[in-house]
Amino acid sequence: MKLADLLSPDPRKRAVERTWLLYTPVWGALAGIVMVGGFAEHLGDLPLFLFGLVVGLAAVVLPIVRRPPEDRDVPWYRSTAATMGLSVVLLAFGLNYTQTPFFWDVLHMHYGFPSTWVIDENPVFLYLLTVAYFATYAALTLMTLRGIRRAFAAHPRVAAALGFSLAPMAMAFLETAMNANPFMTRLFCYDDMTLMLTFGTVSYGVAFVYALPMWFGIDEQPGAPRVPPGRVVVWACAALYADLITLDLLRYHVAPHLTVVETDAHNLRDFGEGCLPARGAPETEGAP
Repeated sequence: MKLADLLSPDPRKRAVERTWLLYTPVWGALAGIVMVGGFAEHLGDLPLFLFGLVVGLAAVVLPIVRRPPEDRDVPWYRSTAATMGLSVVLLAFGLNYTQTPFFWDVLHMHYGFPSTWVIDENPVFLYLLTVAYFATYAALTLMTLRGIRRAFAAHPRVAAALGFSLAPMAMAFLETAMNANPFMTRLFCYDDMTLMLTFGTVSYGVAFVYALPMWFGIDEQPGAPRVPPGRVVVWACAALYADLITLDLLRYHVAPHLTVVETDAHNLRDFGEGCLPARGAPETEGAP
C-alpha cells in the first residue's frame, strides 16, 4: 500500500493532508531547535508568543494558500482547507484549556517555560504552537484509520472499532514518547513516565477518539456536500465536552487507584519540587 493511497479520496481534503505532512518536518525542526536547543529557557514572552504564532498560523494558512482548483469554487473561509484548519484550531485551543489541569493534578506534568503570559498557568504560546502539532496529528490519524479500514475491509465493523480507537491512542502514545524526552526535562517532564505512557496515553488519547469522527467527517468523499464551518464548531464543542466528562470520570474514579491526585497543582516553574531539576542542577529523566 502506497503512502498516497492513505490520503483522502477527495482532492480538496487530500491537498490539506499533503500540505500538513510536508509542513511537519519544518515545524518539527523549528520546535526542536527552540526546545532542545535551550532557547526556550531564555526567551521572553514576546519571542515565545511570536514563535508559537508563526508556527501555528502557518499550519492554517498554508493549506488555504495551496488549495487545489476543486477547493477554489467557494470563498476561502468556506473551503475544505479553512474548515480543516478551523477544526484543529478549536481542538488545540480547547484541549489546552480543559486538559492542562488534568495533566497538572493527575499526571503530574511540570513546565519549566519562563512564560508569564499564561492562561490558568498554561503558557499562551503553547496554545498557538499546538495548532501545528494537531494538524499533523489529524493527517496521521486519518491515514492510519484509512489503512486499518483497508486492511479489514472484509470486516467493516471490526475495522471501524479498531480504526477509531487504535489510531488515536497510537498518536497519543507517540506524542508522549517523543516530547517527554531526556533532552527537554528542564522545560517539560512527568514525575512518573510509566504512568504517563500507560494511563496518561489513554487519558490523552480519548480526546483524539472524540476528534477523529469530526476530522473523518469533513469532506471525505468526492462530490459530497461541503461540511459548513458552523457544523465543525458544533462537532468540536461536542468532542471537547465529551472529553471533559471523560477526564472527570477518570480523575475521580480511576486515577485515585493509580496515583496521588492533587488539587490545583499548576506545576509551572516549580524547579526542584518535582521532575524539573533545580536551576543549576544536572538534568534528570524524572522519577520512575
